[in-house]
Amino acid sequence: MPSRPADQQLGQHIREARTVRGLTLPQLAELTGLSRSYLSNVERNVNSPTISTLRVILDALGVSLAQLFRAVEGGHKGVVRPDERVEIVRTGDNSIRYELLNPNPVGRLEMIIMSVEPGASSDGISHSHAGEEVGYMISGRLRYWVDNEQYDLNPGDAINFESTRPHRYANPGDETSVSLWVLTPPSF
Repeated sequence: MPSRPADQQLGQHIREARTVRGLTLPQLAELTGLSRSYLSNVERNVNSPTISTLRVILDALGVSLAQLFRAVEGGHKGVVRPDERVEIVRTGDNSIRYELLNPNPVGRLEMIIMSVEPGASSDGISHSHAGEEVGYMISGRLRYWVDNEQYDLNPGDAINFESTRPHRYANPGDETSVSLWVLTPPSF
């Protein structure tokens, strides 16, 4: 995926959310358990946090990713152009990426495109959260487990489940898996 301007603004958005809340970098470091230097690098876009690390930072700031972008960018945008989308890397090696199609949602839905490189996975760790998810396979293959029941998804397949059920995934194929997901409520 090409680099997107919104990607380069993630650190700026985090810095602005931190300063609006009157937090210093050392205070945010204490709240998150992350080092001050790492957080500084995130704010300067030197380091790109993984999804789990980003969630720790956002939890400490008391905002979701959608709220973060909505607050900084001044409200809901009805149209998000491809070069305005927010891309989040789940893993340090860029093997799992989420592209937010509506980073400024005002409703109860969130749409993402998930790209998973061959052999990449959610590390065999199931997770759960409030809500519901619907996924639609665009290309490649994705193996998905919900309550330890395995589903092999191919282009055109769809899956729907309550997000409170433990779920995880892996790409067993030899090409990048691309899928479209709709989540409610927004979890990024």
